[in-house]
Order: sequence, then structure tokens, then C-alpha cells
Amino acid sequence: MIILLLSQIITIDNNFMSKKSLLIIGILNLFILTGFSQELPGLRVNGRHLYDKCGEQIILRGISNPNIWFEKNGGIRYSEIEKTGANVIRIVWDTNGSPSDLEQAIENCIALNMIPMIELHDATGDWSKLQKCVDYWCRSDIAYVIQTWEEFLLVNIANEAGDGNVSKTTFRNDYTKHISAMRTAGIHVPLVIDGSGWGQNINILQSEGSALLEADPDHNLLFSVHMWWPKMYGYTENSIVTEIAESVKMGLPLIVGEFSQMHGQCSDKEIIENNKIVYQTILRECQKNEVGYIAWSWFGNCNSLWDMSSNGTFAALYSWGLDVAVENENSIKNTSVRPYSIQHGTCNPKTNIENYRTREMNQFDLKILPNSFSEVTSIHYQLDEDSNIKISVFNSMGKRVFSFVKHHETKGKHSLPFNSKGLKSGIYYCTILSGTKQETKKMVIIQ
Repeated sequence: MIILLLSQIITIDNNFMSKKSLLIIGILNLFILTGFSQELPGLRVNGRHLYDKCGEQIILRGISNPNIWFEKNGGIRYSEIEKTGANVIRIVWDTNGSPSDLEQAIENCIALNMIPMIELHDATGDWSKLQKCVDYWCRSDIAYVIQTWEEFLLVNIANEAGDGNVSKTTFRNDYTKHISAMRTAGIHVPLVIDGSGWGQNINILQSEGSALLEADPDHNLLFSVHMWWPKMYGYTENSIVTEIAESVKMGLPLIVGEFSQMHGQCSDKEIIENNKIVYQTILRECQKNEVGYIAWSWFGNCNSLWDMSSNGTFAALYSWGLDVAVENENSIKNTSVRPYSIQHGTCNPKTNIENYRTREMNQFDLKILPNSFSEVTSIHYQLDEDSNIKISVFNSMGKRVFSFVKHHETKGKHSLPFNSKGLKSGIYYCTILSGTKQETKKMVIIQ
């Protein structure tokens, strides 16, 4: 991988990487990320689904593990979780975690053919601490760890940031700013954004998801709802069915980032009608709709009713944990698929990358004609239905140099003239975005 090769020739003093080196890696990431190599460099959200670098769809099936409070490197728990067939571990972390510990936690997870999703727990229920989480991710030493392992990595910006008082405007504006900061720091892996209200507010994800995807220069976001949805909070079994269906209909790249068998306090020692969560319905609806899910959690909770295993081993799975991991028809064991690329370090020779890219990445049949050009060219695109669209052109540093917005563009073929007057010679990127769909093409200007 280019990034890994580059890292071997960059001198790092005291594990601190220079801003210049980070900029070089960020630019390389941009070149590769936009699809101009045979293989995509890492995980990628397209439409409402997640794909690996080879174009294999990944439906997340996994478990949260509280690394930061116990064995930071994952230890024996990773190997026990691996036995469930999980393809992802949601790694509980906080801003006190060192770069070396973080790297070990990531490396050990990948070594067992599972995708690491790192989350920061500092801002749980507290919107004012979201900035602290973003500052941690943007630190040059932490960003370097992420870039080193970006091929199979997901970053959950902040666990359950904010209580029920976070407005839609605040949610949208603040996350727009934070996404930009993380991309500028050279972090181009898929970013996972939890709902507000301790992660439970799916409505804010549905209302603001499209705007955040559009604001992200990489269009590489997942949205995570934590279905701590018992009857005592006004939820029913039908809430799970209808909210997942609504998210699917609108094309939202949604996952269920946490759930358990009940919700309440550490002192609650029994499951009653008011506090139980219908987790079987979560499993069924996620499988039915190709939505990822991650259970909370493996072992070590203040309330053992949230533990899947009674002692942290696979053999000690019990009750709801055994059902979610193994026995339910929609369990992790029965539905999880680990991507070929993470198991073998290469793309499946049976996978036709070009077919994937034609099917999934060329959604608008975007063409730049002529390309290369010295002054004027035309941007051609096709719509399968009436849509709102936005077309942008970025330079090689990721700065937007052109923008065109059209509301209610009609179905069919269209073209848009583009004049490069005032722009320098070089490589640029043209992106068309509609809802959660996007496509990018390279364009070359020769003045």
C-alpha cells in the first residue's frame, strides 16, 4: 500500500509527525480515495452501504469491547469475540489513550480478520466535550496511526455525544465543522456519527444525514443509532421496524451501533416489561434491510444484564448474548461475512472490480469531455429520476473551486459547461452529489 511504503521513508522524531508529512499523505489519500487506482485504499460508504477497497459489500455484524477500561490492546477478549464470527469490534476508547496503545488495539483486531471501529467515550451525553474528541483525532500522532491502518478502519467520532437538548441546527453545524477538521488532518476513513440524546435520536440522523454527507468532501459517513429503546421511553417493537424502514427508504447509510436486552441503571437487576428491549426484532430488521448492528457489550459492565458473556469467554456466552452471537437465526454467527480482503490481504480474484465500479461508483455516468482541456469542457451526467443535484470541482488540495446546484433536475441526460479560466494547470476532481449518492471523476487542465 502506498501509504505504508511512504511511512517507511518519513523520519519521525518522538512519534510526532510533521505537518508537511501529514499533508503529503493527505494528498495521496485524496488521489487514491477518489477511485483512480485499481483498488480503493480502504473502506468506503457508497449510497447507504459500506464497501471494502475491492468493492465487496460489508454488512457490519459485531460487538463492543471496552478496551480502555480493561486490556487496552484487546487481549484475550479479541480472540474470544473472534469465535462468534464477528466482522467488526467497536473499540471503546477515550482521549487519555496513547498512540502506541491505540495502534496495538487496532493491529490486534485486524490480525484476527475483524474491522476495528474506534470510538471516544469522553462526550457521552455531553455535547460540550465533542470538540475534545475531535481535537484528539486531529492530533498529528493520532492521525498518523489512523492513516497507517486506514485500509480496514472505521472512526466513530464520539460515543453518544449530547443529551436530548441538542438542536438539529447545532448538530448539523458542529458536525460539519468537525468533519472538515478531521479531513483536513488527513483522516479519510469512514467517519461514524452517533445520534444525539445519548445516541438514541434517530430522527436527527434522518433529518441531518444528507446535509452532512454533502458537507463531507469525501462523502464517507455512516450514521449510528443506539437502540436503547424500551417501553418506558415510549418505544414499541414497531418503532424499530418503522424507523429502520424509513432510513432505508431515504437511502441513509445507517447502522445500529448499540443495543442490549434491557435499559436502565447499574442497580437494576431484573428485566421487566418497561425496561426490556426487543433485540430479536433489531436483529431481524437489520438482516432484512442489510443494516449493520453492533451489540453492547462483551463483558465488564456495571450491570451484568448488559454482558453477553459471564466471564469474557466465548464458552460463557449466555442468555441474550448467546442468542445474539450464536443461536438466533439472524445472529452474528449466522449472518456475519468477513471481507475476503481482510482475510487474505488481497482482493478476491473472483471479484470483478470494474463491474463493481460500473455498478456502484458510476451512478450518474459522469463524463468530462474533452478531458484533458485548456479552457472549456463539458460535464455530462445522467439521472434515473428527478433529483436535486450539486456538482463541485476540487483542486488537488481539496479546495472547492467551482459549485453548481440545481433543484429538481429532471430525469435524463444533461450537460454543464465548465470554464477553467483563472485556474492553474493540474489535476482536479469533479463530483456530482444527489442525496446519499455521489460519483467523482478526475479532470486534467492544461493552460
